[in-house]
Amino acid sequence: MRIFFVFLLVGFVLLPLQRAVAIPFFSKLPGFSLSVQGDPALQDKLRKELEELRKTSSALQSYEAPRDIANYERGNLEKLLRSDGYYDASVRESVVGGEIVYQVIPGPQYLIKSLDIDMPVDLRAGFPGLPIGVGDPLRADEVLEGVQTITKYLNNNACLYNVDVTYQATVIHQEASARLEYRVAPSPEVMVGEVQILGATSVEEDYLRDKLNINPGDCFSRSKLDAAQLSLLRTNLVSNVVSQVSEPYGGLVDITFIVQERNHRTVTLGVGYTSDEGPGVSASWEHRNIFHRGEKLEVSSKANSVKQTLESKLSIPRFLSDKQRFTGSVGLTGEDVDSYRSKALTLKGLVSRKLSKRRTVSAGAELKFSRVDEKVEGAVVEGEDPDENYHLLAFPLGFKLNTTDKPLDARRGATTALEVKPYLDLKNNSTSFVKTILQMTAYKTAESAPYEPTLALRLKAGAITGAPNLKLPADERFYAGGGGSVRGYGYQELGPRLVEIDEDGQESLSDAIGGRGISEISIEGRFRFSDTWGGVLFLDGGNAYENPRPNFSNLFWGAGLGVRYNTSFAPIRFDLAFPLDRRDGVDDRYQVYISLGQAF
Repeated sequence: MRIFFVFLLVGFVLLPLQRAVAIPFFSKLPGFSLSVQGDPALQDKLRKELEELRKTSSALQSYEAPRDIANYERGNLEKLLRSDGYYDASVRESVVGGEIVYQVIPGPQYLIKSLDIDMPVDLRAGFPGLPIGVGDPLRADEVLEGVQTITKYLNNNACLYNVDVTYQATVIHQEASARLEYRVAPSPEVMVGEVQILGATSVEEDYLRDKLNINPGDCFSRSKLDAAQLSLLRTNLVSNVVSQVSEPYGGLVDITFIVQERNHRTVTLGVGYTSDEGPGVSASWEHRNIFHRGEKLEVSSKANSVKQTLESKLSIPRFLSDKQRFTGSVGLTGEDVDSYRSKALTLKGLVSRKLSKRRTVSAGAELKFSRVDEKVEGAVVEGEDPDENYHLLAFPLGFKLNTTDKPLDARRGATTALEVKPYLDLKNNSTSFVKTILQMTAYKTAESAPYEPTLALRLKAGAITGAPNLKLPADERFYAGGGGSVRGYGYQELGPRLVEIDEDGQESLSDAIGGRGISEISIEGRFRFSDTWGGVLFLDGGNAYENPRPNFSNLFWGAGLGVRYNTSFAPIRFDLAFPLDRRDGVDDRYQVYISLGQAF
């Protein structure tokens, strides 16, 4: 059953759809066929462009009659052909049995006969050249790429007050060719004079000035100006930035940035529901400029019938270095599950450093005072109190690689996160262990396919070494099951269990006691039916083990489907999951999950 579900899920996501399919619930557009005389590659390209147009054109959705739709799409096909260099192409459309038939005779593709660049000689030196040349087809995207290439070169290698690059293409129909000329408008070269920032009220000006990367005496560059504006917006402290450049004087220009600060305080409230944990609420307050230099203070709380948290977190950017950030937190946690009850106070300090745009390393210290009450009688080591107090000192080390495009709804890219956390119990020196967790995700979207399917994959493996399983605090062991783990099974319901014998001598399994190893795998197919609504099919597998060596051979599997309502911030998800390896008397027939953001 689980193997069938894997093939079904992957098939839905990767199935090549060669024709536009009109499903009445989602689209009223008729199907179409398209043939291009003598050019299969051009035929495939036009078909994909037409399918993309049907997904994005609001004007097309206003037509109802197939002939009106065909006439509109024929005009777009003619534009696409011209942009690809086919200036003598003809397109004929007809409606047969409710389906639109397009027949294209492309004619010759126009080639570039001559190419010139009107640029001052002193600026021409060192120019690497254009992405197109004489003899190449006259394609609009490549012509525009040439404009961008010249513009980028001038922005990086000249100090022009204005960079204005235009082009002129002269088509010669008799020869099926064209003359192409790029022109750089004359402009003086200037240096940066005075730099000012106006409008800041609570953010310290020197903090914003450090974000500009523009100083008096620098070579003036419009691209650096744009980058400075973007850098100010990325501080999340300003909502709008306007730059003003003075007229040149004595080879200099003054630059003024006018900023408008955003509201630095935010209050959020949230609700959610899962059938294994019940309803839950969350609330948070955030100040993103508490000490006037971008420091963020956040106080948050979450509560449901199983777990309650209250945490205060302070984040300081540019801590001892422009590439470092310090995060300090104090948190209170209460947890009441089938196998244990715990209360904990955690103090944590962490310094993270960016190695590059995508890679981050971190190191810090954590002190956790906890009281853990083991509810499973056999999980208590003989001669020891089932209510244990722990004073755990940990030194977490981490590495993260993130190439995804969005944090809460990724469509492409991947992440890798590794954390190694050595623990020492200051109260009992015999309780020392190392907890290691590796988690990876990957996302791939077929943007040209109907409903833009995304294939999402998550892998997790963890191991705890240095101490026997029952010597570990119960709230530090690994458990599997639940909305963030293996959907379809109850919260922390997967993992090692003990055999219990009642007064009548009957054997039964205890609640999950947690283990020293964990393995999880999740695969999702995500579909977008509109800008607002989407859906998913998913398959999760996982288990926790007494042995610290994770493996992917003895997993419990769950499968299901869900609905996504996309907001400007993150999708709201509703998932319905079923256990494929259901255990009588342990697992429910299904589980429901409602929360904000994708499952991973």
